[in-house]
Amino acid sequence: MRKITFIVLSLSYLFGLDVYSGGELSDNQKAIDVTHYDINLKVDPNRKVILGKVEIIFLLKEQPKNFEFDLIDSLKVSEVSISEMTLSFYQKNNKIMIFNPGFETGKIYSAVIKYGGEPPVANNPPWVGGFSWAKSEDGRPWVGVSCQANGAHIWYPCKEHPSDKSNGAKIAITVPEPLVVASNGLLTSVEGGGNKWKTWTWETQYSISPYNINFTVGNFKKVEKTVYLIDKPLSLVYYVLPESVYGANALLGEAEKYLNFYVSHFGQYPWIQEKFGLVETPYWGMEHQTINAYGNKYKKTQLGYDFLLFHEMGHEWWGNYLSVADWADFWIHEGIDTYAEAIFVEEEYGADALKGFIKNRYKKNIQNRVPVALDKNSTTEEKKGNDIYYKGAHVLHTLRYLIGFETLKKALKEFLHMPKALSNNQTSTKEFIQLIHQNIGTEINWFFDQYLYKSKLPTLIIEEEIKGNKKLVDFRWKEEGFKMPVEIRFYSFDGERNRKIPITNVSYKIAIPKESKLIIDPNNWLLFDKERVN
Repeated sequence: MRKITFIVLSLSYLFGLDVYSGGELSDNQKAIDVTHYDINLKVDPNRKVILGKVEIIFLLKEQPKNFEFDLIDSLKVSEVSISEMTLSFYQKNNKIMIFNPGFETGKIYSAVIKYGGEPPVANNPPWVGGFSWAKSEDGRPWVGVSCQANGAHIWYPCKEHPSDKSNGAKIAITVPEPLVVASNGLLTSVEGGGNKWKTWTWETQYSISPYNINFTVGNFKKVEKTVYLIDKPLSLVYYVLPESVYGANALLGEAEKYLNFYVSHFGQYPWIQEKFGLVETPYWGMEHQTINAYGNKYKKTQLGYDFLLFHEMGHEWWGNYLSVADWADFWIHEGIDTYAEAIFVEEEYGADALKGFIKNRYKKNIQNRVPVALDKNSTTEEKKGNDIYYKGAHVLHTLRYLIGFETLKKALKEFLHMPKALSNNQTSTKEFIQLIHQNIGTEINWFFDQYLYKSKLPTLIIEEEIKGNKKLVDFRWKEEGFKMPVEIRFYSFDGERNRKIPITNVSYKIAIPKESKLIIDPNNWLLFDKERVN
């Protein structure tokens, strides 16, 4: 998700849907592994209802008491079958519980769930999920869906959990003419359904998280171009409303520039066989795989780049390709993606711009309310606040200072593409830390324990004493075991002095001229509090 302020996020959760993604899997959920979703849905913008069916292909790993899928209670199920056997079921607490007659384990089955109703309306998308029923300037319906925070089960039956990415998906959406549907993967057909309705069918052959399956409806124009990334062609496609066509070609030009940046640092675009897609949405944005939601209206930062386009594109690597299996580790999606922006700012605008960016974008938005890495089996409800974005990114900035930029860049790229303990390129904070330790040849758990697993910043205790024409300064870290070296700057009789001093819990003393101003961390690398002792 995108840049957020504390006020917006707090209000979102206060007045939003009381359903979330993640948490601890039940025994029923652990028994199945979803391999494919086939969504066939009719969307009526005039009545603001949806009606259709979803086929869920899954591997039965264990024998569950019931087959358990997720769907918000306001959408009503009319019929359920598994492998063409109609079964009894009930809906309760946003769950579909289906009777298990004793299907054999170790085999693939197909659950077909027919359902419909009024989906929840998004009152503050994308932070509060649901449908956005809007209209473009020509009066045509314009429909967006946002569901990362609340879960994909607010609009289709699924196994709503970050740990279960399907191996692909088919999304067939029927809408009134002349509306267009933009979705994941490749457009495989557009068929007339009679009575001035058309069905747009999209398919992706890549693994995909439930919340990344998405669609947007509007009277779109299609603007496209082909670019080459590492000598491979990629289709750039923007589904844009008529009133916004004026900026479409320039936006795709920006997209090509940003794609080349990401490829140079993190490797080939993960979905090279399908597309990099954008669709204009009635909400700000979201990183839907191969079809990023874009509602930024071509706004640029003060430095001159499109933050929303840049950020959501980065999630094609960080979040869509490499994903976490537990929302406890969600900072990996958002923190690393947010840090990529700092690398871009430095390359494009220089070291001074980077310092200002770190100070004004990261430090000013860090809250230190909860740890960056949360407790196991977290939900999206528990990832409130900005710290998974800005503190997570600043932790990487500080890690760069500690281990070196080249080491960090190589580790991030390796982290994306190395074999993982989990399937579908899913990972964890623990796996990231292990990689860093392997690459630097030593353990720095004191660093990760403080910055990722604790909400409070480390405290640098500073004690000064004047003796004659000297100022004696004593430094030590308050936290036991913390041993971050710190850069200092002061002016001596022969000019500016810059030093890096090895601070631990034991006092480290320096002497500087009495009148000299001491600057601690002059290049803005570190996150810490200060405590001065008289």
